[in-house]
Amino acid sequence: MKYTQNLNEFDILDLLNEYHSELRKLEYKAEFVKRKIEELENQYFTLKTSKLSSNTESPKIVPTASAKSDISVRENQDDQPVTNEAQKTRKPYPLSRYDQIILQCIEENGRATLSKDIFEKTKEKAIEEGIYESEEKAKSKINQCLVKLTNRRGDIKKVNHKGRGFAYALPEWFDEKGKIIKGHGIKLGL
Repeated sequence: MKYTQNLNEFDILDLLNEYHSELRKLEYKAEFVKRKIEELENQYFTLKTSKLSSNTESPKIVPTASAKSDISVRENQDDQPVTNEAQKTRKPYPLSRYDQIILQCIEENGRATLSKDIFEKTKEKAIEEGIYESEEKAKSKINQCLVKLTNRRGDIKKVNHKGRGFAYALPEWFDEKGKIIKGHGIKLGL
C-alpha cells in the first residue's frame, strides 16, 4: 500500500483538528501535574518545617560519658512538658522580605488575589529590590511564604474559586461565618 505525500484539504483539516485536540489534552495534563506538584511541595514544606520546629522545641540529647556535665536540658519549673497553650503564646515566625511583598500585593489589590497574580507581582517587586535570583527559586520561595503566611502565622487565608489553584485574602476580609465580604472577592488580574 503506497501513501502519497500530497494531502488533500480534508486530510489536512482532519490532522489539524487531531493535533489541536491532542495539544489541548497535553496542556490539561501539564496543568494538572503542575497543580499536583504545587500541592505536594506545599505538603512537603509543611511537613519539613513542622519536623524542624519539633526538633528545635524538644531536642534529643544523647549524653556521652565525658560530656554528661556539659549537657543543658530545657526544663519547665515543674519539669512538665510544654503545653499547647504555651506553644500558642510563643512569638510567630518573623516576616521575610518576600512575606512582606506578598502581603503588600494582596493589600494593594484590595481583594482576594490569585496565586499566579501574587507570583507575577512579587517577582516584579523582587527584581526591583534586587532580591530575585531565578524563576525556580522565586516560585519555591513564594510557595514557602504562602504556606507560612496561611498555615503557621494566619496573616492570610486561602480562598477557593472555580479556577485553578487558590486565591489569598486578608483575614479581616471575611465575615463571622468565614465567607469573604462582598467587595473583597476575586477579581482576575492585579
